[in-house]
Amino acid sequence: MPNTRRDFVLSATSMTAASALAATGVPRRTLGKTGLQVSIMGLGGARIGTLDDGREAQAIIKRCYDLGVNYFDTAGAGAYGLSQARYGAAFKGIRDNVVISTKTRHRTATQAQLDLDQSLSNMRTDRIDIYQVHNVINEEDIEFIFARNGVMEMIEKAKKAGKIRFVGVTGHTDPKIINKILGMYDFATVLIPLSATDGGNVQKSFENETLPLARKKNIGVIAMKTLGAGAILKNKAATVEECLRYTWSLPVSTAILGCDQISHVESNLALARTAKPMTAAEMESLRQRTASFELAALEPWKLGHAEDPSGPVYRAD
Repeated sequence: MPNTRRDFVLSATSMTAASALAATGVPRRTLGKTGLQVSIMGLGGARIGTLDDGREAQAIIKRCYDLGVNYFDTAGAGAYGLSQARYGAAFKGIRDNVVISTKTRHRTATQAQLDLDQSLSNMRTDRIDIYQVHNVINEEDIEFIFARNGVMEMIEKAKKAGKIRFVGVTGHTDPKIINKILGMYDFATVLIPLSATDGGNVQKSFENETLPLARKKNIGVIAMKTLGAGAILKNKAATVEECLRYTWSLPVSTAILGCDQISHVESNLALARTAKPMTAAEMESLRQRTASFELAALEPWKLGHAEDPSGPVYRAD
């Protein structure tokens, strides 16, 4: 297990050197114990679901696929539900070439089963590659997840039935909570915020707290919030290239990015093809720069504590 920030950079550099290349030149990395080879850029589903034009959404999905993306993220709720249907249409004839990941916010077996059935139907598939228990925020949440007739009971049955290949977990709020749940089940993947701002957050950092545990357990790490849901760019704390190079310099398998324009797909994948790992000094310099900004504005999903009556503040997916 890496013990220092320099070890993380060296480990990620080694991963990059050993990464498989798709025919398109986009690097692929192994998704932990799943053994799946995934593109270092994955497509996030939220913006695919919020686009007014369904034809434009499908064009973005297909452009991602044509340029080398094989990891597609979605969920069952809200705009994500529409993105699932759009994925399903776009994946006709190529289903076996892509890795589909989806999430459930539900905590009971009954609700989660309905969610899974809807996801399978929307995406016109008979199995989900990565099925994730989504947005675990506190210890009470964990109790519900593992309770009798809880979501994990449904997941175990669905795995045996072949409807779910691998099980993952996601969290935005507290690395300690994610570390706790990672010790309670043999999760194959974890989806967490990983960015320069997260690395520079001395109070709550998934990079410092959860990433080493995931590496030790060979859990595939999926990065989200790489651009701070746009806040890092809006505040001019860092550029897109700096944000992506930073996260890809960590031992992650893929980083999911939201794209609502084909130009965004093309520019992000151009960076994926050419990005070189940052040195330890470059990473630390970027952490210090972003830490000089108000982190509450750049990472609002981490606000709040279990003991705070207002609870954690949940902002987007």
